Amino acid sequence: MLDRFDLRILETLQERGDMGPIEMSQTVHLSSSQCSRRMQALRKAGYIKSVRAVLEPSKISVGLQAYVLVTMKSHSPTAADAFRERLLGIDEVLQCQKLTGASDMIIKIATRDLETFNQVLTRELLGAPEVANAQSSIILEDIKSTSSLPLNYASMNP
Repeated sequence: MLDRFDLRILETLQERGDMGPIEMSQTVHLSSSQCSRRMQALRKAGYIKSVRAVLEPSKISVGLQAYVLVTMKSHSPTAADAFRERLLGIDEVLQCQKLTGASDMIIKIATRDLETFNQVLTRELLGAPEVANAQSSIILEDIKSTSSLPLNYASMNP
């Protein structure tokens, strides 16, 4: 079970994953050794999957991001595994989630421009033998984008 200090550490790390125990101690109001111990325990317990840098797309020439809704031809394990392997090999695929409803998956793609997006879409997705249909929507404006999860659902010690 988590306590309020653990939740504050997790909340802070979601915003600033590069924060060390000394800086964390000033934010959480615990000693740096306590923060270090708690941060290690949270990692060991699996609360923290990984820590990554969030890059600015325009600085690395990523000018287009889009979502693609995919409908599969078959839901067989063989087709699903083949498509999964295909997606894992495409650098431009940022995310892929299985869905309920009319579409089977939603895929987020990042490319340099519309021409590059069209190549990825036609060659990699529409060209895949497992795909029956794909509908794309280009992101015009990034209004809110976060990987931070809401911590108000976490089980907490009283």
